[in-house]
Amino acid sequence: MSSEPSALLASLAANGPDRALRIMMGVPFTQAIVNAPAAYEITCLGGMGSAAAMAEHRRMQVSMLPYGQISRVYEDGRWPVDVVLVSLARSSSGRLYLGASHGSVLAATRRARCVIAEINQQAPCILGAEWPEDLRIDLCVDVSHEPAPVSSDEPGEVERAMAGHIAELVPDGACLQVGIGGLPSAVLQALEGHRHLGVHSGMFTAPMQRLCEKGVIDNSRKQRDVGISVTGCVLGDASTYRFASGNTSLRLREADYTHNSDVIASQPDFFSINSALEVDLLGHVNAETVEGAEGRWRYVGGVGGLPEFVRAASTAKRGQSVMALSSRTPKGKPKIVARLSGPTTVAAADVDRVVTEQGVAVLRHAGVGQRVQQMLAVAHPEDREALTAQARKLGLLN
Repeated sequence: MSSEPSALLASLAANGPDRALRIMMGVPFTQAIVNAPAAYEITCLGGMGSAAAMAEHRRMQVSMLPYGQISRVYEDGRWPVDVVLVSLARSSSGRLYLGASHGSVLAATRRARCVIAEINQQAPCILGAEWPEDLRIDLCVDVSHEPAPVSSDEPGEVERAMAGHIAELVPDGACLQVGIGGLPSAVLQALEGHRHLGVHSGMFTAPMQRLCEKGVIDNSRKQRDVGISVTGCVLGDASTYRFASGNTSLRLREADYTHNSDVIASQPDFFSINSALEVDLLGHVNAETVEGAEGRWRYVGGVGGLPEFVRAASTAKRGQSVMALSSRTPKGKPKIVARLSGPTTVAAADVDRVVTEQGVAVLRHAGVGQRVQQMLAVAHPEDREALTAQARKLGLLN
């Protein structure tokens, strides 16, 4: 992600051995490895970041492992690792840090035979991501490049309508988990009138930075990590990375902590906001693929930490989770459907609320018929008649 060792990857792509290598990229944010030899098998966690664009030029493998479980499969040897390439930051005192993203790199490093690090002069030193002194580094290379900039998409009218619905659900003092993109940006903008919000999230973004600077996010109501925004990765522009570097009110933590259900459940009013690609009439969520030519799946999203956050939110005191999506694609294709066209990323039984620009569907504790009626109400008005007929054909409505 934002600590991608892009200089080392570019060197590997240009100069690496022309034989089979297996490379786990996680979520890539650059195209540094795209021109590597065809014999290299590159695995990503879906089509997030730059992975979808890379897949247009080379074959990519997709791992469906939930983000919070990755460290464990390194630790127990199910994912063997020979070489770790890592990007680090160095403080003025000489201490090494993981840069802007934590992830599972430490778990992989402890199992590796060889560790090669690029020390990036422009990478931020974020508290909580200190490089352990007992972990060896076999080779260091000094580099200087900006961390991958991630700009927040400017929300449109539909995103702002959805954000308004979501903001009404968020209480003062809520602890937020929010993703990236136009909709999360719109939601965070809509929360500027709230007070005492907290952050426990896989990502900390530029819109969150602005809420911190305005005093909206102060983490004062959290039961754990009081006064501190906890995240696994900082994503933004140069201003965001400067804000994060050395900031005592921000901590990077490993995925075993950021995605830990017990930790999340300890935060009252935990509020999880995530996007979906399509949702069916019972509430099953596809956040991974869109349907391409001849019905083929094209990965543009992924599993990530979505199921973990959604389930954990339901166990927190007054916890809520929202799956947000527009009722139609820009080309007019329905996104509220009778049956998913892709995989089920989140099961209907785990889904709490679904929000479109049409309103809020409350699914938690609802029966089959109630769920269908709630989902029809948030579908596009021009799609409701056809969806009702399909629901009856499937036996979901009398």
